[in-house]
Amino acid sequence: MGNIPNTNTPNLVLQSVGNGSNDSRWGTSGGGSTLPTGTGTGQMIWWNGTAWVVTTTPATNKYFYWNGSAWANATVGDATSIQGYPVNITGIGNGDVLYWSNVGATQQWLTGPTPTGDGQLQYWNTSSSGHWSLSAAATTTGQALVWNNSTLTWGPANITLAGDVTGSAGANTVVKIQNYPVSMAGVGNGDVLYWSNVGTTQWVTGPTPTVNGQTLIWNSSTSSWNVGIPSASGTAGGDLSGTYPNPTVAQVQGYPVNVTGLGNGDLLYWSNVGTNQWLTGPTPTITGQYYSWNAGTGAWVLSSAGGGITNDAQEGNNTSGSVTTTTSPVNLPSAVFTTAMSGFTKYQITACISIKSTSACTAQMQIYNNVTSSLVGIPTVATLSANATQTISNTWVVSSATFGSSYSFYLFANVGAGTGTHVGAVITAIGIQ
Repeated sequence: MGNIPNTNTPNLVLQSVGNGSNDSRWGTSGGGSTLPTGTGTGQMIWWNGTAWVVTTTPATNKYFYWNGSAWANATVGDATSIQGYPVNITGIGNGDVLYWSNVGATQQWLTGPTPTGDGQLQYWNTSSSGHWSLSAAATTTGQALVWNNSTLTWGPANITLAGDVTGSAGANTVVKIQNYPVSMAGVGNGDVLYWSNVGTTQWVTGPTPTVNGQTLIWNSSTSSWNVGIPSASGTAGGDLSGTYPNPTVAQVQGYPVNVTGLGNGDLLYWSNVGTNQWLTGPTPTITGQYYSWNAGTGAWVLSSAGGGITNDAQEGNNTSGSVTTTTSPVNLPSAVFTTAMSGFTKYQITACISIKSTSACTAQMQIYNNVTSSLVGIPTVATLSANATQTISNTWVVSSATFGSSYSFYLFANVGAGTGTHVGAVITAIGIQ
């Protein structure tokens, strides 16, 4: 290598001063370079191709990396590149995006652009050498971003709408639906919007309801909706006849209702005499008349009972007396009913008598008709021991009793053997037909 000179001069660099292939000498003169002086702890010197230079002063946790042309200072952990391509954050601002750029000689990751106003839109701008650009910030509520093909930029603007709406984007009105006009003339609370092709083809509003429970009813003659309370219409069927909404009950479960000669107070009853049908009648004309069934004609008929049904039941009584073997009832001290009734041909007679024997006897009770002077029905018989009390009662129906305008029934009681007294007797007559 040759001899190295001894020198105490600072910042000198050894330089070969040989003048031939066989001359290997080192010297401190003749072209030797002086090293630059450092200014901070940790600095390094490096050759930049023409001279020795000093790096920047590193800080704690900083390191030097080669950026392709110089040694650069970076923080430990910083991503200075992504997959080998540098990250350029020069002028980075709040809101910037990181994007890939292959524009120019350096393929790299760039940041930007920095938004400056609310509502700005970021868009790709080929006219700006292939970079992201920002639209101008909106200035008024309701503005929209509009593309300007001349400047290739987005910018805020007020838009006048067309088609089914009018007005600006921020204050518009729907005047059509699918290009057909909407008519709001005379609109009222509760109106509906419906399609109409009567006259002008359009959307119309109405009708306005005014009463609780009203519904929408289609009117085919006017081809429009009306409001009203729904009701049935058309020809009635089944047991009904006529038309809705006022049909007539013509049948009940398929059988006709005959109201010929209908009068006040008439009954409606089922009849299977001749034609199976519902009949009405007969019509009462006198106070106190009542309906009774006539099995011969198979129909209800009216009967009269003088003062009315309350006068049909008459009663007579006798509290005490002797009971003997006498057969003539007029001489008996038993209960006697003499109140006359008229207008009936059938009666229901109920009698009751309590007999107290003084000796063993056989007692009997029967009804006596004073008009015909005859006993009615089969006698009711009771057998008593001496000094015994027993009540005898029975009911008889007297038919075909055409006795004139007035007549009486008597309670007839006697004993066939022995003696006794009665301690109470009651007779009741009810006209039933």
